[in-house]
Amino acid sequence: GKMEALLDEGEAKTYKALGLLKKKERKFPDNPEDIDAYLNQIPLFAKERPKEGEESDAWKMVTALEKASDPRVKVVNLKDSGNDCFKAGKRKWPDALEYYQQALDVEVESPYVKSTVLTNRALIHIKTGNFGKAIDDCKEAIKLNYRNLKAYCRAGLASQSLGKRKEALRWFEHATKRVGDDFLKKNYVKSLIKKVKAEMEDEKKKEEIKKANKQTAKTAAKMVEEAIKIRKIDCILNSEHKPKLDKDGCLHWPVLFMYPEFLQTDFVQDFHELRTFKEQLTQMFPPISAPAPWDRKMQYTADALEVFVEVKGAPHSVRRVNIEGSLAESLNLKGYSVQGVPTFMVLSKKCAYLNQFFKTHRLLK
Repeated sequence: GKMEALLDEGEAKTYKALGLLKKKERKFPDNPEDIDAYLNQIPLFAKERPKEGEESDAWKMVTALEKASDPRVKVVNLKDSGNDCFKAGKRKWPDALEYYQQALDVEVESPYVKSTVLTNRALIHIKTGNFGKAIDDCKEAIKLNYRNLKAYCRAGLASQSLGKRKEALRWFEHATKRVGDDFLKKNYVKSLIKKVKAEMEDEKKKEEIKKANKQTAKTAAKMVEEAIKIRKIDCILNSEHKPKLDKDGCLHWPVLFMYPEFLQTDFVQDFHELRTFKEQLTQMFPPISAPAPWDRKMQYTADALEVFVEVKGAPHSVRRVNIEGSLAESLNLKGYSVQGVPTFMVLSKKCAYLNQFFKTHRLLK
């Protein structure tokens, strides 16, 4: 009674179960033959452990306590708790990772259980995009249990997600050696191999196309260079905007039109070398097109435009471009050099700025 008073309710029940406290209802047997059987039901005084199914409540309590303190049981319980959290959805995955880590931290020789824990954690890493960590966990899992099929498969899936398809294929091929006679597992691994091989084939085709396109572009660039040389055009090409050669052997140039009166520009991506300036500008200005937003006085109309190019080596010197002539003709004007892309200055004969322009620029014949 005094001892019971010093214990809380939970402790008292435990002590009673272990036989450390007397139960009022327990009666000591009168028959000497029953004394050993009676004492065997009290763990503190038992000479031997009762057989399974014949344990008293006290012995059941002892068994439960032993299991709770057994690290082999603890690691399994932590694994199961982690699995439950994983199944509960994404919001519980951090808890699952915590349980798995605790299971791995338990100091016990349970290689198969810990191998499973690592494989399960790898799955969370895959689903959260931590493919490198997933592969690391799978490698550790295989060290603990080389027959762990899921570890090989998940290492392959993580590698595949990283674009390392050859590595993924090696993991899946290792997995085929661990399948055994299980039909469903065999089919699953075969499907993984089939998928990664299809991806590798697609990647190979893309690389071949990319290589072919690169070679084509290289050949086309050489042909353009040869075409420019044949036309004797003084030219330093822009790295981004370059002329293109069509199937008829004609060059299509990117062209920049500058309007010095308003400090404005127009960029034409494709100007056929045989197209005249009149044809090109007629499509850009009234009456066919709307006036430019900066041309408030409506002075820049197709019939009033003049085109000029700056002459290389002669500051503020220009030559007039024959508006009825082609782009190809203008590119061969004496002293004209294409720097990046062909550039032309456009002015209107209707505007007063034209006189000012000739005061600051010398017109060469």
